Amino acid sequence: MPPPYGIGSLGLIADSTDKITFGNETDFAELSISDITTLSYWAYAGAGSAEAVTVPSLTIEVDPNVGASDYSTLVYLPDTSTSPSAPATRLANTWQQYDADAAGSQWYATGATGVLINCTIASPCTFDELKTRLPDAVITLSLAFTVGPDAPFIGAIDGLQVNNTIYDFEPLGVRKLVAA
Repeated sequence: MPPPYGIGSLGLIADSTDKITFGNETDFAELSISDITTLSYWAYAGAGSAEAVTVPSLTIEVDPNVGASDYSTLVYLPDTSTSPSAPATRLANTWQQYDADAAGSQWYATGATGVLINCTIASPCTFDELKTRLPDAVITLSLAFTVGPDAPFIGAIDGLQVNNTIYDFEPLGVRKLVAA
């Protein structure tokens, strides 16, 4: 099945002991979380059945600018997010879009920040709630896709959209496209 953009995609393969992170440390540096209006991507989860479908997390390393901590990772949980953030029906071997900023999204902040803003893995919040609770947070290191080590993944990512820019993963690199 062809990817949503171009001819290529970011292929990821991890078994249940691997942890893989693929991110960008330049394009998003110093971007304020509150300035993110669109955050979505396409995922292709190769699996033998829909029950086995798991999708990479989207992670954002930030200076939360709240409390004493100057570092936290914001983590999107596609596997527990609901429609319209995640597809209503998860399908194996099919490209599906994940709107990490939409209603039904499930996010948490790591470390002391998550506890301070009441947005932990045990009690996730939506992206809008995260932005409200961290109004001055800025990306410091990367925006990345993370797989594992808790579940195996064989599949691909394409069409990461941050605001009006789509990042199209191609065989010779990443193309930036303007969103329509």
